[in-house]
Amino acid sequence: MKIAKKPVIKNFKEPQERIRRVILDKAFLRFGRYGFGKTTMVEIAKDCKMSSGNLYRYFKSKKDICADCGSRVLQQRLELIQKTINNKKLSPDEKLKTSVLEVLNYMHYHFSKQPALMELVDFISRERWDIVQEYMEQEKLLISEILFQGKSSGDFIISDVLETSIWVQAALTKFFSPRYMEAFKLAELRREAEGVVNTLIRGLK
Repeated sequence: MKIAKKPVIKNFKEPQERIRRVILDKAFLRFGRYGFGKTTMVEIAKDCKMSSGNLYRYFKSKKDICADCGSRVLQQRLELIQKTINNKKLSPDEKLKTSVLEVLNYMHYHFSKQPALMELVDFISRERWDIVQEYMEQEKLLISEILFQGKSSGDFIISDVLETSIWVQAALTKFFSPRYMEAFKLAELRREAEGVVNTLIRGLK
């Protein structure tokens, strides 16, 4: 008697996600070179070596691509902070400082030499502020995690961790905002960031 073979279940989602990542990669490069306004879906499709019709299978509009590009940048920033938090070799002081400098390096790398990307930032700020709000909430929670670790270890003296995380986040805005990346050299921003973080840490002791 022949044993029936089990049906092979193909994962169609993985190839689709891979294609979406390629589209976002190509679109981000084009936005950085030519800006959001001058970029067309036809050009993005050409960069991806696909037809415009095929591109519309993955994204309904250029605005959707722009929103996903912005979300990915913000998510990668969160991942940098989370990676630092997970580093057990670092003290809470070091985690706070390293997180700030890692995000600053990342932002300056992407935005200092690609001023056209500011059109992407302007679009998200104007039409998809919900993306920024969600990111800021997640960022605040990560900052509070560092502060909680510092409070638990006795490195920080904090009565309200969540409230303090709001003030810390506000103090770091300049070093996380893309608008400052083109205007200042990285060395200058790093020096300022270290000074601000050192001042914050002294205040948390």
